[in-house]
Amino acid sequence: MTGYSSGRAGMRSNGLAGDLKVYDRSESDSSSLEMEINVFRSAALILALVLVVAGCVAIPTKNEPAAYTQALVQDAIRLYNQEGRQAAVNYFSSPENVDGPWYVFIIGEDGYTIAHYRPESVGRDPAQRIDAAGYFYGDDILSATEAGKWVSYVHDKPDTGEVTRKHTWVVRHDGLYFGSGWYEKE
Repeated sequence: MTGYSSGRAGMRSNGLAGDLKVYDRSESDSSSLEMEINVFRSAALILALVLVVAGCVAIPTKNEPAAYTQALVQDAIRLYNQEGRQAAVNYFSSPENVDGPWYVFIIGEDGYTIAHYRPESVGRDPAQRIDAAGYFYGDDILSATEAGKWVSYVHDKPDTGEVTRKHTWVVRHDGLYFGSGWYEKE
């Protein structure tokens, strides 16, 4: 004895995943079955979307300056990878690159700055990376790895010109150094 009445066997769901019941297909009309299949497909699609969204990383806000800075550097590297070196240098050498106190700079393989929103900083000798307090931070920047490194020094803010402590995130990528920083609040 199978438990089926006469006709072909099929499955019916009460809407909960995994809770399926056997029924006699001859007793069901096809539109009801199609509706149940569509409901099941919709539930599967919603589950897939939830799993995709759960795997996404939240974009940091400016209220999280360290995370926001790291995200800017990753975006700069992404632009470099997608558009090429010259496009990245052009963009990060323009005022469009400045977002309040944030901007990205790129240092070449030889240690000289190749992209900076301030034209006078492009071509800057690495030996001139001395902060307002006399601290030489150039070697710290050039010791960054692919994993990234924080370097802190005193610098003037681009939006106010005030001299304050700056925390710079630098990542070495493809022989270049991509960096951006945030400033401590007074």
